[in-house]
Amino acid sequence: MNGWMIVQILICVGLILTVILQPRKAGMGGGIFGGATRADRSSKFKNLPLLTKLTVLFSVIFMSLSLVFALTIYR
Repeated sequence: MNGWMIVQILICVGLILTVILQPRKAGMGGGIFGGATRADRSSKFKNLPLLTKLTVLFSVIFMSLSLVFALTIYR
């Protein structure tokens, strides 16, 4: 289990770095409060930039590992 926790920490660090390295789309964190436009919501995954794809990948892996840890700990 300790090996998987190290993997989860590395994925967490990768997720943090990909979020930090992404360029801003709008000024002063407009996306935090729902400032996304219609064009942002309708984009296809294959057209997204590499950092956005990595963010999605890291977040899905991180959430999956978190669910697995939660289910195995409370069993």
